[in-house]
Amino acid sequence: MLTNSFGLQANAKNYISINSLDDLSKIENLYDKKLLILGSGTNVILDNYFDGTVIKVQLTDIENHKDYISVGGGVDWAQLIEYCLVNGLYGIENLTHIPGSVGAAPVQNIGAYGVEISSFIKNIECFNLKTKKLETLNNDQCKFGYRNSIFKSKDLVILKVNFVFEKSFQPNLSYPSLSQFLKDKSIDTSSLTPRMLSELIKQFRNSKLPDPEIEPNVGSIFKNPIVSVKDFDKDFLVGHKWDQGDGYTKLSSARLIELIESDLIIPDTLRFYENHSLVLINNGGASFNEVIYLLNQIKSRILKEFNIKLEIEPEIISV
Repeated sequence: MLTNSFGLQANAKNYISINSLDDLSKIENLYDKKLLILGSGTNVILDNYFDGTVIKVQLTDIENHKDYISVGGGVDWAQLIEYCLVNGLYGIENLTHIPGSVGAAPVQNIGAYGVEISSFIKNIECFNLKTKKLETLNNDQCKFGYRNSIFKSKDLVILKVNFVFEKSFQPNLSYPSLSQFLKDKSIDTSSLTPRMLSELIKQFRNSKLPDPEIEPNVGSIFKNPIVSVKDFDKDFLVGHKWDQGDGYTKLSSARLIELIESDLIIPDTLRFYENHSLVLINNGGASFNEVIYLLNQIKSRILKEFNIKLEIEPEIISV
């Protein structure tokens, strides 16, 4: 059974666990053409059977070097957050409470509340599935973008991520809704500590997003589209868009979904989260086909109604 936060029933033909670098020999002699590199399964929609080999990295060491820390791809993201808080390493407090593993974080270039993980990555140690050799890619070679990186090519297995964090604490409170949240709670931002900010971020996320261990989900189901300002009336989606500069704006996919939700055919096994329309919940027993049908409905309806192409954020893994 393949673990995934959406709670879909899924299995694979073969499964390889990388618990040490010696286990890479299992991949060196592997000639299966269908491969899936799976972290904690928090950002995937899995079909019921993967007719290939699943590779799961479970390296869990954290090594402290002079100028950087080296973190195994199998380390839980929450564990890294705690390690940084305890050891005086700062900058990723805003990424608290994001589910998943360290090895999966660079793939999507995870980000939240004005912070992206790529800003702290020195380089990444990986195994190239084509050359069957170890490689170390520097930050530029990773080709990081908005929820994107070179690792989406499926040719590289992330083994370790080497981070450079800040040695002094400067809270990033630039994200409007986060700033408002702190204001509503009467938080004196000048007195914030890293631990306080991390705990407040956890509260903030919990107020908007459901815990996948309680209500199975993969977080945001669509990316927020970035469009040209000239293609839309200036009043379109007022209050639900963010200026990106250079004539572009980012639109709220959640709001777009809300505008067409009444036209959708939604099975009883699925629902949108009451506090955030961009989060799809598996009520129990949802199938891969039901999820895909609903996502395609949304994409089609929004394209027809607003001429906007939505991009699914989690990775779709089909047979």
